[in-house]
Amino acid sequence: MKIMLLTHSFSPEISPPQRRWSVIADELAKLGNEITVVTPQHRGSSVHTTASFADNRRVSVKRYRSLRKSKSMVGKVIKHGVDAMLSLPAALSATRPDVVIATVPALPTLIVGYVVSKIRRVPFVVDLRDAWPDLLRESQVLKWRWLEPMVSHALAYLVKRSDLLVTVTLGLAVKMRLNGVNNVATIPNGVEIERPEIEIHNEPRTGTLRVLYLGNIGRSQGLDTLIRAAKVLENQISLRIVGNGTEKRRLVELANELDVKVDFRESVYGELVLDNYAWADTCIVSLRPDWPSFDHTVPSKLYELLHLDRHITGMVRGEAAGIITAAECGEVVGQSVPELTEYLTHLAANPDLLNTYEHGSRWVRKNASLRDAANTYAKLLSDVVTGADKH
Repeated sequence: MKIMLLTHSFSPEISPPQRRWSVIADELAKLGNEITVVTPQHRGSSVHTTASFADNRRVSVKRYRSLRKSKSMVGKVIKHGVDAMLSLPAALSATRPDVVIATVPALPTLIVGYVVSKIRRVPFVVDLRDAWPDLLRESQVLKWRWLEPMVSHALAYLVKRSDLLVTVTLGLAVKMRLNGVNNVATIPNGVEIERPEIEIHNEPRTGTLRVLYLGNIGRSQGLDTLIRAAKVLENQISLRIVGNGTEKRRLVELANELDVKVDFRESVYGELVLDNYAWADTCIVSLRPDWPSFDHTVPSKLYELLHLDRHITGMVRGEAAGIITAAECGEVVGQSVPELTEYLTHLAANPDLLNTYEHGSRWVRKNASLRDAANTYAKLLSDVVTGADKH
């Protein structure tokens, strides 16, 4: 098959869609397919050129110019619109594919994928990585109230007209079927389990429980609870929060207001991530409790922590909570200050509970291999293309 993937982020960038699709695209190519990735320019890359991906010549990457990120709502709307217009000629100039895949959330990517599929008269597949459009409404990320219903209706319209919708959680698949989407499949996120073994040399434990949150610091994470619990447990835990995001400044101000010591650090990558994991006794995975969509949302960071056999404190519910419980690599904690405080106190007093006995990595090898996901994807895509040919 000739597969076209439209995504707003791809290797060597570091992002959730990149982590998912770099591995899946490589494996699809190893199965004999040809993949063309259409994605914005990243820093240091050339544009309007087709380059091979890693060592796999069956994966080519076509990049188009993209406006710089904007902090204002107007700027973001303009950027998305311009990016969509620039991506369309890049997609249409490529060899005609047998199927077009668009990753979401990114409404312009979805629109362009639908348009390209219609012009080229090939099946259209949507890879839905978050609980859109419900999450769009709950988060109120669109400051203009009149804009959210328009975007939600557009998302729903395009998704319903896809030949195949792929979700990353079972709950989201059920939700989309109830919303009238017919052909739905679930291919969870995961990790590249065939990469070289990563050794983390844990720092010797001290009398203070070392608690780490590493990742995006946004409204979705609801980290206020963690900081307020740290105030109650002042001398019993050391709290480190690593990353950036829209809520970081407010959380720094909250820590200062409460006069609680929190070690805030900038985003890190590669070996520095492992250094932080080596420091931590337990790693926080958190999603705020008041958005219903998070019942069927699994943070991609969770799979990495499992693969590396980190102890996890899960301030989550639904499918994410189920994974932590099934993997036996930590505990799911109630999302309130008293419950989190009680749990961390118990954990500090019982350090043996921090041992994961490699349960997490075993669970990942069995349930969350991106190479296995790619094989499932290949079968689904083949069925969609074969079905389209019959019609």
